[in-house]
Amino acid sequence: MPVDADPAGPVPPHASAADLAAVSDLEHELVEERPVAIRALLAATLLLRIGTVGAGLSVQFLLSDSGVEAKMIGFVASVNLLAELVFAPVLARFADRLGRTRFLIGGPLIGSFGLVLVALAIQPSQIAGARLLEGVAAAAFVPTALGTIAAATSHSVAARARAAGAFEASNLGGFAIGGLFAGFVFHSLHHLAFLVFALFYVAAGVVCLRFIPSVPPLPVSPIGVIVKAVIGKGPIRTFLPAWLAAFAIITAFLANIAGQMKSGAAEDPTQHLVHHFDERIVSLVLPAGLILLVVGIVLWTPTLAKRGSAITMRRAVPGAGVLCATLLAVNHTPLQYAPFFAPALMAGIVMLAGFGPAAVAYLAECSETFAADRSALMAFYTLTLAAGGLVGGIAGGFAAQWLKIDGLALLGLGLAVLAWVALNRVVIYERAMVAARPAA
Repeated sequence: MPVDADPAGPVPPHASAADLAAVSDLEHELVEERPVAIRALLAATLLLRIGTVGAGLSVQFLLSDSGVEAKMIGFVASVNLLAELVFAPVLARFADRLGRTRFLIGGPLIGSFGLVLVALAIQPSQIAGARLLEGVAAAAFVPTALGTIAAATSHSVAARARAAGAFEASNLGGFAIGGLFAGFVFHSLHHLAFLVFALFYVAAGVVCLRFIPSVPPLPVSPIGVIVKAVIGKGPIRTFLPAWLAAFAIITAFLANIAGQMKSGAAEDPTQHLVHHFDERIVSLVLPAGLILLVVGIVLWTPTLAKRGSAITMRRAVPGAGVLCATLLAVNHTPLQYAPFFAPALMAGIVMLAGFGPAAVAYLAECSETFAADRSALMAFYTLTLAAGGLVGGIAGGFAAQWLKIDGLALLGLGLAVLAWVALNRVVIYERAMVAARPAA
């Protein structure tokens, strides 16, 4: 049977019926109010990402204006991911154990305080220190939100596919709006721009306070059991290399390309995208790509529900290769001819769009084994985002220092190949799990 013919469905074995029933009883209010809860979580995610991306791009603009080296810009723009990497598993564990709502509210409020400190900072080291609080905010909010969505869509493949797609669309919508606002707000307000983006964090917390049903503390599993489920032989460990590579691609560009497009490079006039663009122009270009990702998610969602997450991811990753190869060509073509490359750029972005929602759905399927520990398992979304993003942001900074935008494109091509090879193992694992299922 061809691999692509495998039916969609959960990857791991399910938890026992008794465990699922006990957790279901505690989460009944969430399930009953699922449409309102999911819409609120999507709105809060959108607001949080506007604040995060707007602040991150504004940091790039600020440091670029100050003449800071590209490798330092890449580090400061992505250092918040270090805090996510450290705190996500801890805070997600406490969210399941103590109640998720307080983390959905408290996380954004911590992030807003971090941005107030960024507005007051002067040195790059001070900005980097303040941005660590943004990482704590994401570590508290994102895995808890994903765990809540996974709980609300348990045992419904179609509902989970739609919710996963909508979650990634909210993420990308926040990236697009935050990227669009960043150039214009920073151009007008400079340091005070960070106070504007802090308000988006506050708004995210208020939405969760008002609309998310309270879920009481859950009967969590021993932490050693969860760690073994992740690092032991199984679906999560098989999937992690591909996810790390995918997040590294995204952050390598987000943390570095805006600074490169704004910096100019008289010593290398052959790279036409390194052009000292006005930050408002940069803020128009980046969101356009993110909007295309949202369009791609809408187009991919039916395939995700029908074919399953592993196959969808494998089909999507080559889009990154198309995108990076086309970017190399555009970078060495006079700008007046750049529009001729637009169809290839758009095709690459739309193709890549299927990866995000499929990855979220895959991890949500894995969480069915530990229904009371969904936030803890979904913390590995944040862990892989942070680890892959930190590697991508820093490696992208060095690549940009070395070869500017050519370096970013070549790094993206290499990571895309790595992700595609890793996903072949994921598809093989899922096929084996399907074959091992007892006949109905």
